Amino acid sequence: QLDDSVSIVTLPSGPTETLELADGPVSFGAFIAPAVSTTPAVEYFHAGFGHYFVTADPAEIAGLDAGAYGGAWARTGLSFEVWDVPNPSSSPVCRFFSAAFAPKSTHFYTPFASECEIVKADSHWQYESIAFELQIPVGYGTGSGQCPPGTAALYRLYNNFMGGAPNHRYTESLTVVNTMIAAGWSFEGEASTKVFACIPR
Repeated sequence: QLDDSVSIVTLPSGPTETLELADGPVSFGAFIAPAVSTTPAVEYFHAGFGHYFVTADPAEIAGLDAGAYGGAWARTGLSFEVWDVPNPSSSPVCRFFSAAFAPKSTHFYTPFASECEIVKADSHWQYESIAFELQIPVGYGTGSGQCPPGTAALYRLYNNFMGGAPNHRYTESLTVVNTMIAAGWSFEGEASTKVFACIPR
């Protein structure tokens, strides 16, 4: 119904019971909870820098698509979904920016609170905001963390400071992962699964 409730009728002609929808799955399981909001994170590439950049900020996406920064950032054609509001299983993702390796600049994202605090303490990086939400894999840190049902794996790659500046790439494509590793990048995730975080599916 449009009033945030659901009516249950006992068939064939029993009484009707109306239940209010809460912020979580309280009656009959998760299927009656409000829909979890997601948004696309769009990937761009700067040919001059050799850097990748991903953003889920609609205004930033619109600006880059309109030619901001001299049109230097072009879509790669890849994107993935993220949660744009917190949910019970998600973790906030810290977004950082660095221009310490001029003329190149770079961004970095992490859903791990400890990593976020470490980077905040690094003078090379400027904390910008909570960018979006990701889910930490089940069993992360054991070397074989997995994404639970209803989510998909996200991978994080590092360029090993090639070109004189750090850059990270975020992708849900194992093909991209293997291509970048062959080009000298390294993955930052679980040893056996390579998963870094989980995204909505």
